[in-house]
Amino acid sequence: DTMAEALHGLGVRTSELRLADGSGLSRKNLVTAEQITGLLLAARSRPWFDVWYEALPIAGIPDRLVGGTLSERMAGTAAEGNVHAKTGSLTGVTGLSGYVTDADGRLLVFSVLHNNHIDVNPKEIEDRIAVRLAEFTRASDGARTVEGEGALEDDSPNEGRLGEVVLDMECSWI
Repeated sequence: DTMAEALHGLGVRTSELRLADGSGLSRKNLVTAEQITGLLLAARSRPWFDVWYEALPIAGIPDRLVGGTLSERMAGTAAEGNVHAKTGSLTGVTGLSGYVTDADGRLLVFSVLHNNHIDVNPKEIEDRIAVRLAEFTRASDGARTVEGEGALEDDSPNEGRLGEVVLDMECSWI
């Protein structure tokens, strides 16, 4: 089909995903964060990227035509006016995927997906991750840094602490 061909042309392994509904509002759609970031990376090399990038909601911009679903999120942080991303949610499922420029001026791609969350505000976690990426630097000036695969401030490679919430997560930094 046309959507599968377009995704394949952008380097997405279509054999490893399921798209039952193009609206994105279907529990039958199955896509991984890795597939989303691969798509976002591939989009950067396309001639339409600049227009598409500017059309994404921008964190902390109160104008709903610019900030969209991110208009009230991440205001007053390094992510404000910086994170260009798409949100998505269904009951028990939420995600934030897009682009953020780090403190060194590099455009990073990210995707955060939460499934079956209980007693946690995943949007707050998504925002904290996006802000952390906006603050990221390789400089050793005391700013927050993240290095290597699965790097978190916690001692355990698979558990991270955000506030008082302990999360079991798959985390890789590329």
